[in-house]
Amino acid sequence: MRIETSQIVITTEERLDCDKARAVRGFFGSLFKTVPAFHGHDGRGLVYRHPLIQYKVLNGSALLVGLKEGAYLLKAVPELERVTLWGKHVQISTQTRTDGTIDFGLCERPLGYAFITNWIALNQANYATYCAIEYDDGAVNRLLTRILIGNMLSLSKAVGYVVDETIELDLAVQACDMAKAKFGVLLVGFSGRFWTNFVIPDNWGLGKFASRGYGTVARVDTT
Repeated sequence: MRIETSQIVITTEERLDCDKARAVRGFFGSLFKTVPAFHGHDGRGLVYRHPLIQYKVLNGSALLVGLKEGAYLLKAVPELERVTLWGKHVQISTQTRTDGTIDFGLCERPLGYAFITNWIALNQANYATYCAIEYDDGAVNRLLTRILIGNMLSLSKAVGYVVDETIELDLAVQACDMAKAKFGVLLVGFSGRFWTNFVIPDNWGLGKFASRGYGTVARVDTT
């Protein structure tokens, strides 16, 4: 399957820190208040689906990534002179957008991916399970493998892709520094690599808080 994608890179006069991704999301969510895909809320509260517009800060620049309808919506983003991040106006140096189509879904040979930002795998329920098995590496790996496959299934559902064969996954991750999900809330993050028979878009995020930059993956050499 091929799906539409769009990426906007915004470089500002000051280098952005990774934790500014949440502020970038807040800015564009305010700019497009009436479009739930930009901020993940509708009139009833949170939209519980995999986000098709995600916000990141990579290499000091803001990155907006959209898939399918999220890609079409990013075409509505105008040329901006500045962004407002946590109340501070920051001048934009460059703003570029790249549109296209990419492969997505099951493939014949395993592909390698690395988490380039912390993957937030655990929710309140499975965090308790994780704590109970924390010192059993095999059990932890099996738990995290199930969770990551679930993340990939959620993404597939969001873009309308039917997974009609088994997703194979070989996971090699480890707990890393606690990730700041929001002010005053720290969650266990995981870093590392995985190999799977599934094509995932580069710079796309999986897991909790993917819309604000966590769980971002990039293709790596499998040799």
